[in-house]
Amino acid sequence: MWRYLTSAGLARLADEMVLLAVVFLVQERTDSKMLAAVTAAAYTLPSILSGPLLGAWLDRTRRPLIALAGNQFVLATMTLGMVLSPAPWLPVLALVSGVTLPMTSGGFTSMLPRLGGDLARVTAYDSMLFSASAIVGPAAAGVVAAAWSPTAAMVVIAGLAVAGGVVTLGLRLAAPRPSLHDSLLAALRAGTAHLVRMPPLRAATVTSVVSFVGFGMLPVALPWLVQGLGSDRELAGLVFAALDLGILVSVIVLRPYLSRWRPERILFVTTGLYAVSFAAWTLAPDVVWLAALAFLAGLASGPTLTVLITARQRYTPADLLGQVSTTGASLKIGAFSLGAFAAGPLLFHGPVTVVLFVAGIQLVAVLAGLASQPASVGSPA
Repeated sequence: MWRYLTSAGLARLADEMVLLAVVFLVQERTDSKMLAAVTAAAYTLPSILSGPLLGAWLDRTRRPLIALAGNQFVLATMTLGMVLSPAPWLPVLALVSGVTLPMTSGGFTSMLPRLGGDLARVTAYDSMLFSASAIVGPAAAGVVAAAWSPTAAMVVIAGLAVAGGVVTLGLRLAAPRPSLHDSLLAALRAGTAHLVRMPPLRAATVTSVVSFVGFGMLPVALPWLVQGLGSDRELAGLVFAALDLGILVSVIVLRPYLSRWRPERILFVTTGLYAVSFAAWTLAPDVVWLAALAFLAGLASGPTLTVLITARQRYTPADLLGQVSTTGASLKIGAFSLGAFAAGPLLFHGPVTVVLFVAGIQLVAVLAGLASQPASVGSPA
C-alpha cells in the first residue's frame, strides 16, 4: 500500500502543481487573462474523450502500470516543452499532456481493490492523499514561482512526474478479474450504460461534475483575487493549500463515521456547504482572512472526494470499476476545463464575480444531483 501511495502521491503532486504553474507562466510572459484561461482549459479538455476509452482499456489490459507510468512521462515531456516554447504554443502542449490526465486520478483509484487489505481503509488513505497533494501542489507551485520563477516550477513538475512514473512501474497488483465483455467496445458500452442507469452512482457523478465547473474557475481567478487584496498573486497557492488542509483535517476526523450514511447523500450535503463557504470568500479584507475562510471551507466539505470514490466502489461491478472511475474523473476534468475557459471572460467583471459564480454553481450541482436520482435507488453492485 505504501508504495502505491508514494507513486500516486508523486503523480498527483505534479498534477496539482500544473494549473497554477501554467497560469503563472502565462502571466509572466503575456499577462493575458484569456491565454491563461485557454491554456488551463486545454490541459483539462481532452479528458472528456480520452477518459472512458482509457478506463475501458485499463480494465482489460494485463499491464495497467505501464499506462499509469506513461501518463507521467508524457506530462514531464510536455511541461519541459512549455518551458522551451513561445507563449502561443502553451495551449497546444497543454492539450497533449491532458490526454492521459484521467489516469492520475481515476486510473490510480481503480487499482485500489487490487492492492489487497481493508478496502475502506485504503480508500480513506487514498482520499487523504488527494487532499495532501492538493495542499502541497498549489503551495509548492506558488513558492517556487515566487522564489525563482514559473519556469523553475515547470521543471520541478517534470522531475516529480518522472519520479512518479518510475515508482509506479515497481508496483505489485493482484490479477484482475476476467472481463465479462468480449471486446473493448462492448466494455465501453457496458461501463457507460452502468454509470447512466445506476441511480445513486448517476446522482453522485452529476453532482461532482457540475460542481467542478465552479472549481475550474478558481485557479484562473484566484491569482487576480489575491492581487486585488494587495498581496503577491503567487500567494494564491497558499490559499489553495489552506482549502485542502481543511479538507484533510475533516477527512481524518470524520472518516470513522462516513459509513453511517449513503455516500451520495453525504455528497449532496458537502457540496451545499461548499456553496455557502465560497460565497463567504467575497467578504475577506486581505489574503490572511481569505486563507482562513478557505480552511473553513475545507473543514465543511472535507469528505466530498472520499464519498465519491466510495460510491463508485459500492455501486460498480469489479470488471467495470476502472472505466467507471476514469469516466467519472474525465467528466469532472472536462467540467473543470469548461469552468477554466469561462473564467477568462468573467474576470473582466472582477474576480469577486467569479467567486460568486463558483458558489452558485455548487447549489446548481446539488439540485442537479437530486433531480437525477429517483425516489427508489439501485442496490450496491
